[in-house]
Amino acid sequence: MITYNKLTTEQKLACLSLFPEEAKKDEEWSIRLEAYQNLGYTEEAKKDTEWDIRREAYRALGYTEEAKNDEDKYIRIEAYRAFGYTEEAKNDEEWVIRRGAYRAFGYTEEAKNDTDIDIRKEAGLYLYIKNQLEQETIEEKTTEEQTIQLNGKMYKLTEIIK
Repeated sequence: MITYNKLTTEQKLACLSLFPEEAKKDEEWSIRLEAYQNLGYTEEAKKDTEWDIRREAYRALGYTEEAKNDEDKYIRIEAYRAFGYTEEAKNDEEWVIRRGAYRAFGYTEEAKNDTDIDIRKEAGLYLYIKNQLEQETIEEKTTEEQTIQLNGKMYKLTEIIK
């Protein structure tokens, strides 16, 4: 009698449709991947030990919030891109995720001390430009509030400059 475990790798791949459940649980990740790709992904595939299978399952079935906590950085990156970055993402171990979160929410002073040089550089640029914009706003308000007296009447400086 022929049993799944006695088949060679090539035979298992050729006979996926004859042994669908066994193939999805095979110890060889490439057979499991082929089984899911050809027979359809299941929620079970999102929990597979192989990151490539989990990623493909999320792509096929849709990302969930739990994917943001996956051990694989590429799955976490795709999950954040699907759902949007959160403040917690600024603390992720992966610099690409931290950078995405800072770009989404704005850099902080703490970001200037990040372990990643690109994040530190962007933080410096962001905070410099933010400071310049704030200074311009203060100067605009100051100019708008300035008044001058001409012929006994008060005028806003911005009205005279026009």
